[in-house]
Amino acid sequence: MRKPSLKRRLLLFVAAPLLAVLVCGGIISYAIGMHYANKVYDRWLLDSARAIGQLVNSDAGRNELSEQAKILLQFDVNDRIVFAVRSMRYGVLAGDPNLPQPHSDTPYTDPRMSTLHENGQTLRMASVFLPNEDDPRDTLVISTAETVRKRHVLARELLVATVPIELVLIGVAMLLVWLGINRGLRVLEPLAHEIRMREAGDLSPLRTIDAPLEVQPLVATIDALLGRLDRMLRQQQRFIADAAHQLRTPLAGLRLQAERALADPTPETIREALTHVERLSAGTARAAGQLLALARAQAPDEALGAAAPLDLAELVRDEVAARVPEAMARGADLGYSGPHHGVRIIGDAVLLREMLGNLIDNALRYGNRGNTVVTVALQPDSGNGCVLSVLDNGPGVAPELIPRLGERFFRIVGSGHEGSGLGLAIVREIAERHGAELSFGGNPDGRGLRVEIRFPPMLQHI
Repeated sequence: MRKPSLKRRLLLFVAAPLLAVLVCGGIISYAIGMHYANKVYDRWLLDSARAIGQLVNSDAGRNELSEQAKILLQFDVNDRIVFAVRSMRYGVLAGDPNLPQPHSDTPYTDPRMSTLHENGQTLRMASVFLPNEDDPRDTLVISTAETVRKRHVLARELLVATVPIELVLIGVAMLLVWLGINRGLRVLEPLAHEIRMREAGDLSPLRTIDAPLEVQPLVATIDALLGRLDRMLRQQQRFIADAAHQLRTPLAGLRLQAERALADPTPETIREALTHVERLSAGTARAAGQLLALARAQAPDEALGAAAPLDLAELVRDEVAARVPEAMARGADLGYSGPHHGVRIIGDAVLLREMLGNLIDNALRYGNRGNTVVTVALQPDSGNGCVLSVLDNGPGVAPELIPRLGERFFRIVGSGHEGSGLGLAIVREIAERHGAELSFGGNPDGRGLRVEIRFPPMLQHI
């Protein structure tokens, strides 16, 4: 199958109007030919009528034309020619009595041209008016008429003569257009050369200074695609670096415990090593899950992948209810404050549950040991938005460290808790994906940490 060609398509786009111009030119040429053929033959008819009038008023042609004159006047190979000489007082003096007299509402003075239809034929008639020299009170009407075959023949001959010339001109125009298209498309060669000569990892924008105006949208689209690919590759590279950072230590610990158990295969040593292996594998699984959640939250952000209208109040209430057994197992008090329904936003339910789960887990993990109280609150905002907050009664965070919350792998030294340092980073990414604002601060009573996510009004209305 032949591939589509831009050159052929452009040529076809030009050829169609040119062919239409050829057809219109032929019609116009035929109309012009008929116009001038009518002028020429109408003038000949008028001259013939005047000549007949002179013959009638001469001494040699008084009262009637000779047979030789009639033969000469009516002879024509292509058309039928008839004439009539009428007296306004005495009737037809010579010629065809069936030839009608020209009609007029004004006195007969100037020559007249008229078109007749007789027995399915079209005739063109010229009439002149002369005074009767034998009777000053009388007027002679001399009319000559002929069919219009010669006129059409002449117009067709003119058409046949002009069409080849127009075809040649159109052919020359098409050739020039083809050469122009070839030359015009050469401006794409520098762009193609630049793309062809690039290294595999070079995703910088193309140079658009020399690109024609019509190609600028294509170049802009390519630049946008390169930008998306660059962001995706950077995210993949960062994910690989994060995975290596997070998994290197627990994997080394697993190997160390395996070597320890192999070196001392006593039951006590093996049991202690397996305990460490279980703890390290649990931490590794948690780190892997958080890495995947972070990668999902950092996916291309042109639009939310699974965005849909949802009730944030129902989602938060259900998530808090699902985490209550875990909180009770830890001896913590987990509660919800806010409406049960009616807080509508557009978002990704999976990502929002992941975000809330990390906030609750962070609050339960760093809350006040033995007396942890975690409150998840949701309330409408004054600007028709809504604010989701998670409060705990833990030791809180030093003011100088609050700006660093949400950084990847940042953990507060001396907190006494194990973690990957990715929980709040995941929360920040998901909040940004939903156009929400994340902030950290202390509780009103001066204890613990307060995390707020403020959803803007534009996501509040569906």
